[in-house]
Amino acid sequence: MLKNFILCLMVLVFSTTAGMCLAEKTDTITKAAKRDAKNFRLSDSLWRSNRRYHYPATSDYFKPAKKDVKDIALLNDSVYVSAFRQYAYKQNKHRRTVGHHILVGVEITAGVAALALIAILIFIAPTME
Repeated sequence: MLKNFILCLMVLVFSTTAGMCLAEKTDTITKAAKRDAKNFRLSDSLWRSNRRYHYPATSDYFKPAKKDVKDIALLNDSVYVSAFRQYAYKQNKHRRTVGHHILVGVEITAGVAALALIAILIFIAPTME
């Protein structure tokens, strides 16, 4: 009875340790995928098409290529490829056009100018006679 208990305890300890090692390996693989996907960009024509048709993250457009990856051996790892696709999808989903950045800059400038005009009216106008 004690022998079975010790055997079960050993199996539990080793299986938990193996699971933690597997989780650590998966975590490092997803970190590598995230690091490599940071520099991934769709071409402008594909990006416009993606904005129009909303390609899913599983699309082949987000599949890693040899030029996108530091370690080519990771291209055969399914965990790496799926994580790369997810991060590459997010990276390109949040891209903005040049017009968007110009519009935001103009709005910020107009807001600052309006605040400056209000401050002038509040603090300087009452002292003028």
